[in-house]
Amino acid sequence: MTFAFACTGGGKVALAFTVAGKDVPSATGTQVCDGSVFQQSIELPEPGSVGFTGVVSGTENGGYAYAYYPEKEQLP
Repeated sequence: MTFAFACTGGGKVALAFTVAGKDVPSATGTQVCDGSVFQQSIELPEPGSVGFTGVVSGTENGGYAYAYYPEKEQLP
């Protein structure tokens, strides 16, 4: 699965992810809210819920958007 996140306003947001209720430390990251897109691939070892949290620091002005989509496997 790929997760994409963007924010504006000049602050920072710390992102954390869970899969089936378990933390995914390798997917943790901090994004500067300058309008650029942060993308993160997350391995899903088995079907289950996927979640994320974002903690904003600095200014809280601005907006955000996120999306997620499954990655297709390339078959021979």
